[in-house]
Amino acid sequence: MATNKTYTVVKNGEELKELKTLAAAKKLADEQGGEVMCEGAVVYHAVAPIEPEPEKTEEVKAPAKEMEKYTLLSKMNIRTAPSLEADKVGIAEAGTVVEVLAIEDDWLHVRNGAGVVFILYGGGKYARKN
Repeated sequence: MATNKTYTVVKNGEELKELKTLAAAKKLADEQGGEVMCEGAVVYHAVAPIEPEPEKTEEVKAPAKEMEKYTLLSKMNIRTAPSLEADKVGIAEAGTVVEVLAIEDDWLHVRNGAGVVFILYGGGKYARKN
């Protein structure tokens, strides 16, 4: 006993394809994430593919770069930016030891409680590495 049913694969209300067998329609519906309709009724909802959970990998962090210590050789202005025109936020006395993040454009980049501040390095004229 042969049936003359037509199975329509639909996704988001759009008809994708008409097929003669339910098996072929199910396969296409699964591939497309749609559903199968027959004679105006939904006869099959696509099965969402099961995706394996990504492997959990431990993030390997590079060891933190150790800050270098410098001793100020004279009384120095502490500034908000690496410029003689930048606002002064304090003064550091000669002999003060500071932990330096970087030296760029002849300025010591120093972290303090408020963030990063800057002290003129002067090519070693105003501070020496410990």
